[in-house]
Amino acid sequence: MENRYVFREVLSEIKDAADAAGNVITKEEIRERLKELPLTEEHFQMIYKYLEEQGVRVPDDAKEAEELPKEQEELSLSIYLEELKRLIEESDVDENELLRDVMEKKPQARERLIEWYLPLICQMADEYDGKEIPAEDLIQEGNIGLLLAMDTLDTFDSPAACQAHLLNCVNQAMEDAIHANEETKKSNEGIVSRVNHLNEAIHNLEEELEHKVSVDELSAYLEMPAAEIEDVLRMSGDQIEIEKIEKNR
Repeated sequence: MENRYVFREVLSEIKDAADAAGNVITKEEIRERLKELPLTEEHFQMIYKYLEEQGVRVPDDAKEAEELPKEQEELSLSIYLEELKRLIEESDVDENELLRDVMEKKPQARERLIEWYLPLICQMADEYDGKEIPAEDLIQEGNIGLLLAMDTLDTFDSPAACQAHLLNCVNQAMEDAIHANEETKKSNEGIVSRVNHLNEAIHNLEEELEHKVSVDELSAYLEMPAAEIEDVLRMSGDQIEIEKIEKNR
């Protein structure tokens, strides 16, 4: 289970690194980032395909990357959806057949099933509109959830069970991302509240004492440990305010 969470985090970091490099990342770098995980060659091929589906160039090494022209502007979500729909429309294979092929571990079955599910993942992401997290981020999380779910499909006894498992994993990945985003927002709001409370205390105490207050004076005034006050000041990012207070300690 731990490896699954690590894989999700590292794959997300790989995508971020590719975005920062102009939508390019080498297979060499991907393998280096994932070297601690027990992945097979098939896993790596799926990862390359997943990245390429999102407009990321995946050359073999740095030399090949330098020879490639710079990536064009990132595809918009609408263009991405249209391309995925086209792939499905041109396919004459139905979902149940793809699921059976994966259960039987037929060559290329996983890659074809991933292509089949990508438009659905985009639609699922759209259903979470208003959750204060970009659809692109939810699609990325859903894709990662799909990749992770693929490893266990051969343990199910029917295409219907496989489908339910895949959809559940994709949905859970999106729900986890939304929950993490909400927790981060709450944490940030808590930090802002503590910083504002401390700033108000500094203002009031300085008016009362008529001089710049020290951390120790704030600690006594608020009945708060000095170390906690310093932590809040650091979280505020206001280094000048910290220096002014610390000079009076």
